[in-house]
Amino acid sequence: MPRRPGWRILGVLVCLLLLAGPSWALFGVSKRPQPGSEAPRFAAPLLRGGTFDLGTYLGKNPILLDFWSIYCVACLKEMPSLLDIYERYKDQGLVAVSVNLDSFGAKRVLRFVRGLKYEITFPIVIDKRREAGGRYGVSVLPTTVVIDREGKVLYYHVGYSPGDEKEIEAQVRKALGLAE
Repeated sequence: MPRRPGWRILGVLVCLLLLAGPSWALFGVSKRPQPGSEAPRFAAPLLRGGTFDLGTYLGKNPILLDFWSIYCVACLKEMPSLLDIYERYKDQGLVAVSVNLDSFGAKRVLRFVRGLKYEITFPIVIDKRREAGGRYGVSVLPTTVVIDREGKVLYYHVGYSPGDEKEIEAQVRKALGLAE
């Protein structure tokens, strides 16, 4: 059976992408911030109009960032837990932001969000060009980041499995000064 040159080219391209690393290959991102480092600032459009500027809250409020996509099953499984955490701690100063990384823009995301069985009660940022995602080194979704009151990255978590919300909540409590 003769070999097809198309498969060889495809194989070479896949190898090059793997060697370049998933961050570069998927989103063109830099290294993710390490715990204790300054949280990267960003400003981006909100789903329902206006602009969200993270700098407004850095150094003042603990922040929960959730990077997600409407096509990410794990993201959608994690979201109700993050909403629950936000609702429990928002009166104590927690700011939560949902950063959507879908490239097609706000209309499809808005349609999707309206069809959910629950309401996303924190702001949804549309990061169509993945600028915020790039600053946070996001290459896998969901990615959840907790930032402390000093504006430092406290916790950086990639993926979601049931039970992860316990650690996320523990880190939020720590950021709020409520850790036991």
